[in-house]
Amino acid sequence: MCGYLYRRLVNAQVLPNICRCVVQNLGTNPLDLCLSLLPTIIRSFSTKIEQVRKDYLFTVSYLINSCGLSPEIAESVSKRIKLQSAEKPDSVLKVLRNSGFTTVHITKIVRMRPILLLANPERSILPKFEFFKSLGITAAELASVCSLTPAILGHSLENLLIPNFKFLKSVTLSDANIIKSFRNDSWLFTFDLAKNVSPKLAVLKELGMSESFFALILTCYAPIVLQKREKFDKNVKKVIEMGFDPRKCGFIHAMKVFVSMTESTLEQKFDLFKGWGWSNEDIKLVFKKCPICMNASESKIMNGMDFLVNKTGWQSTYMALFPNVFLMSLEQRVIPRCLVIKVLQSKGLVKKILSLCACVKPVEKVFWIGL
Repeated sequence: MCGYLYRRLVNAQVLPNICRCVVQNLGTNPLDLCLSLLPTIIRSFSTKIEQVRKDYLFTVSYLINSCGLSPEIAESVSKRIKLQSAEKPDSVLKVLRNSGFTTVHITKIVRMRPILLLANPERSILPKFEFFKSLGITAAELASVCSLTPAILGHSLENLLIPNFKFLKSVTLSDANIIKSFRNDSWLFTFDLAKNVSPKLAVLKELGMSESFFALILTCYAPIVLQKREKFDKNVKKVIEMGFDPRKCGFIHAMKVFVSMTESTLEQKFDLFKGWGWSNEDIKLVFKKCPICMNASESKIMNGMDFLVNKTGWQSTYMALFPNVFLMSLEQRVIPRCLVIKVLQSKGLVKKILSLCACVKPVEKVFWIGL
């Protein structure tokens, strides 16, 4: 044991200088010196280990009893934060509770961003609450948003949140749309928008996209302009090569598809349709007509094709003329309507041949009146 500690201390360059000094002045043997220092060193190590153990136990206990975490999650979260007393975290929890945050909200926040328990609530949390409330965000909405995106509470109000608000205002977004964006896509506020988004909007503007579309992108399709610049440029090139016009919504929808899935996933979707007899031209037609239909899950596509082809009798390639059907609810809209039409036709009550579009496109009231 002594030899092992001696070697560790020598290798760590803890002893050489001390030994050299003592040997030169006192003539002490290095090994004797090391042995004489061992009790002090061991006591120091033992004290530090005991302190680490106490901090760990206190942290886990606090996360369970004060923050509502389960023992398993508390143990995992304790690896990302060390609490030595309840003073700071108690002050944070007090501010959150006084601001309308429930235990459920607090549990979510602590699980995702435990470092907030060590924040100074007066300086870094309350000013943000006041800012967002000044925009018209209610206490309940604020608690809901922050529990979903607690990173908002960790970013600078002056250096990020307020500049982002001003940037969104500059891109023709009204206060109402900014509030809507904060409620629905709060993660948007965790990016430096002026730095990450502005250059991409400039590219789209050069391609002829109107500024009115910028508000649509930032409120509904923000991932398009938050992807890395290299991927953004690559996707813009692909979408233009496919014949989409930047001055029309189809361009935005096509960009959304390329952002939301990898090339391999998109190819799998194409192969799925090919398995039902679609040609490359059919797939190009569908993608050009309704690119976002490719966002439908594979199971939904398969179930839809199975019903419409095998149970209703339409040709599989006929679906390419109305691909929006893959975006509709099979159980609540497509299947009930098609079955009703089939029964009425079998009884001779509907003699005209209805297209798939005529069956599923009309809103409920119009559909039933039309029958």
